Amino acid sequence: MVLWSRTLHAGGVEDEPLRADYTAVAQYVARVEPLSYPAMRTVLPPAWQPHVLAALAFAKHTDDLADLPPAHRHGGRFHAWAEAVAHGLTTGSSPYALVRAFLHTVAVNGVPHAQIHDYLAGQAGNLSFTGYATDEDYYRCLHSVTVPYLALPCISRRPGAANRINHSLLRIVADAAQRVDDLADFAADLRLGQLHFPQTTLTRFGITRADLESGRQTPAVRAFVAHACQQARTVMDIAQDALRRADAEEQLLLRPPLVAKQHLLGGIERQGADIIRRTVALNILPAPTELLDGALRTLRARVRVATLRARS
Repeated sequence: MVLWSRTLHAGGVEDEPLRADYTAVAQYVARVEPLSYPAMRTVLPPAWQPHVLAALAFAKHTDDLADLPPAHRHGGRFHAWAEAVAHGLTTGSSPYALVRAFLHTVAVNGVPHAQIHDYLAGQAGNLSFTGYATDEDYYRCLHSVTVPYLALPCISRRPGAANRINHSLLRIVADAAQRVDDLADFAADLRLGQLHFPQTTLTRFGITRADLESGRQTPAVRAFVAHACQQARTVMDIAQDALRRADAEEQLLLRPPLVAKQHLLGGIERQGADIIRRTVALNILPAPTELLDGALRTLRARVRVATLRARS
């Protein structure tokens, strides 16, 4: 892992106040993403790291303001943040360190303002979320919130990255990650009055929200959870296959978070219907063969990226 001061230099961040803003960004991501942060600091090229972290910090803070339980939502806070971001995009300045760092990344790496506004609009729509009526509602939220969340760090990594975005890959990786997260957070979401599974699916299995909130593992509940796990596993397998065929830069960006979700899904499958009663813990000790395969794939991707950069 390269020293943070050298990472900032590699990323072209030389102005001292701006370096302080990016340092605040790194501290924020380390706090809210304690598993992802070390992986990004270790795997990503140093020149990308300040910018990927700035985009992730912006996306995460925006998501946290919008994705609150119904009883704790405060639309005013979200809209004040969105207005501050929009004002910053216009003026180039902001009172917030997270926004100032992100604005610099947007400017130097050519991140389209339209994509930022689209993400803010998608999250604004999330303020009124009460549940999915149908699968179509789930996919609508996926495309307006989850995919843009994943895309922002990808298109912020370096100049020109926004022109090379692989939308189909992002969609399938976002779908896999979202399905795993919804299963892992099942018990916590129920306690907070949220449910991230379509009502049409519950009806098909003959269960109600009250059945899930009661924590009873009836045959119908077990069948529903098994079905949701199988859906997540199918999408995860498709995402893993798509990532194997992706270019080196995409593999460096997306493999670490997808591997984490894959291991989390394994824990979910082992826990079964008990996920409606207790939160799933991430297994951070993959099998030696999986660890070696992941390390070799990451190393090959790092070498390919370094070779391409040397030729350009």
